Amino acid sequence: MKVRVFEFFLLLMLLIPVTASAALTETEVSESLICYACPGEALSIDRCSGGDQMREVISRMLKEGKSKQEILDVFVAQFGEGILTTVPKKASTWLPTWAVHRFLVGIPLAIFVIRRWSSAGKKEAEDGRAVSASKTLDKQTREQIEKELSNLDNED
Repeated sequence: MKVRVFEFFLLLMLLIPVTASAALTETEVSESLICYACPGEALSIDRCSGGDQMREVISRMLKEGKSKQEILDVFVAQFGEGILTTVPKKASTWLPTWAVHRFLVGIPLAIFVIRRWSSAGKKEAEDGRAVSASKTLDKQTREQIEKELSNLDNED
């Protein structure tokens, strides 16, 4: 009988949907907001009267059962996206950033690669001249050797 109760309890635990273990707190919401009265200061650490008003609104909305996103949406509608500690990723925000980063990295990288290629080409051309000069010297040396050998043959 004990085993059946234990199995029933386990089955019941598996069937109950997993929910947040703790209710949403004012601190969790305020960490995502900036005080409208003190720009640049997170609401979670701000202690001015403007921040107190925002925290009261958050508390009221939490009592009404609103989710974190709903509360944030209310503040964004009232103050704009600048009220958020992290700006949501949209094409209008990440695309220019992405393009600027690629430009700032791409241009110096392209200059570096082009310089390397051009210096490699110059080095190759210099090596080619050196090889042709050594062939010329070898030809001159061969001619000199042939002359000396023919002179030796004529002396005998």
